Amino acid sequence: MARASARMQKDRARTDEAKEARRLAFLTAALDEFFERGFAAARMDDIAARAGFSKGTIYLYFDSKEALFTALVEAYALPNIARFEAAAKNAGGGLSTICAFMKFAPTIIRETPVPKLAKVLIGDAPAFPEMATAYRKQVVDRVLGMVAGSLKQAKDAGEIEIDDPALTARIVVAPIILSAVWRIVFEHDSKARVDLDALFALHEKMLMRALGAGEAAHD
Repeated sequence: MARASARMQKDRARTDEAKEARRLAFLTAALDEFFERGFAAARMDDIAARAGFSKGTIYLYFDSKEALFTALVEAYALPNIARFEAAAKNAGGGLSTICAFMKFAPTIIRETPVPKLAKVLIGDAPAFPEMATAYRKQVVDRVLGMVAGSLKQAKDAGEIEIDDPALTARIVVAPIILSAVWRIVFEHDSKARVDLDALFALHEKMLMRALGAGEAAHD
């Protein structure tokens, strides 16, 4: 009886793994389809075919393109926000958090699908405003809020002097948006590639000078 129970548990685990692998295959296919064709033009049957399954199969996992995009945000964007939050917590707040953000930014742009998600939103936001608003609330506002909070903390501690932490946060984050767009639009040409580590090290240095924080803040 115990042996049969163990075999059933093993089969169930293998089945769960297969289901998760299939779900991830649909997400990968959806991201590529949205990125290449645009969200509006993408079709569920084409996403299923790209993943190697029938249209009927994909509906067992996702009931719409919107559900697929929501799952993409949950799978790729939100975990990276959590990584930044952990880095911010370890940095101790204030300007140390901003410096940690600068060091983490190249990884987000270079090694994650987040730039592809940004391209999908930029291309189809006017036609799908609810989807864009949800992304802003889940991802963009969360990042801006963390950066603004760190700037306010630094301001309150007398480390910097700024008028509006929320607006300053947009200046801090702006190079990430530009770099993400640059990467997906221009870097098919190797001559257009940018050294992201050098770029954000420079951004950090210039930002600290503009804030009057000096060299000690990012040593």
